[in-house]
Amino acid sequence: MYKKILALLVTFLAIGSMLVSAMFFDDNPRYIQVGHSDTTISYIDMNSIQSIRYDPPFYMIRATVITYDYTRNTATGFENNFFYNFNAQTVKAQLIGAYSYDTIGNATSRQQFDGQDPNLCDQYSVNGISANKAFFNCYNMTFYHNFNKTQKKE
Repeated sequence: MYKKILALLVTFLAIGSMLVSAMFFDDNPRYIQVGHSDTTISYIDMNSIQSIRYDPPFYMIRATVITYDYTRNTATGFENNFFYNFNAQTVKAQLIGAYSYDTIGNATSRQQFDGQDPNLCDQYSVNGISANKAFFNCYNMTFYHNFNKTQKKE
């Protein structure tokens, strides 16, 4: 009987430790959630945000977006350059590096990417939401503006 109880206790501890793995992101105000799905959750690292170019209507901000994958129990940080065109209301993301994280949130390795082409971000994607939060962090205003155009009724 004690062996069964001990086996159950060990099983619950093992499962609990796997579920707690992403908690270092949830419990730290440095990481703001920017998206989730059935298998992943993504955060922007607020301490990684750097304004690189301020040349209105063009801006460039560097930031790291971290995605925790529950299926693999791994966290990967994607360092991006975000290129903004305020007039066109477009953002492009260029991947420049990737980080691996250990179970307590420390970056353990970095892979450099050179010469990646910037890709257009959808406003509601993880990168689009991250870009908007980074822009707000740097300039105290949101990047995306949704203008409601009213049509004249005849």
